Amino acid sequence: MINASDKQLYLATRLLKDGQVEECINELSLLLIRYPNHGRGNALLGRLYLRHLSDYTQAEECFNQALRFDPLYPELYYDFAELLIQLEKYTGAIAVLNKGFEIPGIEKEKMLRLFGLVYEKQQSYDQAITYYTDGIVQSMSETAIKKLQSDIQRCMLKKRI
Repeated sequence: MINASDKQLYLATRLLKDGQVEECINELSLLLIRYPNHGRGNALLGRLYLRHLSDYTQAEECFNQALRFDPLYPELYYDFAELLIQLEKYTGAIAVLNKGFEIPGIEKEKMLRLFGLVYEKQQSYDQAITYYTDGIVQSMSETAIKKLQSDIQRCMLKKRI
């Protein structure tokens, strides 16, 4: 049976997907007041801070909380790595990605793409291309494959410049 905190998280997630950011924040606030150790709630709040509020300090704090309380939540690793890459904290991003690879249900092509971004941002284009290529091999999604192919093309262009 689904517990009350998971129902509330589902509602908050649904609100965010529907573009109702303010309502999502309200629902998440209630959730985290009732259940401050709710890892997935902290992860979703981190995503809000990252993508909608551009508060990277708060986002990082929420992701660290989520890691403590629910380290098996795959979505956390994608968002946390994205934040660390954006902040140019590459060592931290690599640590999060390596840990994420151990999580059951993690989408390997997403993780490999994020590894590729780490190396592309550091202008290690051959290494980035290797990760993007590995991502294509792991992927079962045509959309993801097209994105990875585009990443490879972008790196090849950068290598020529």
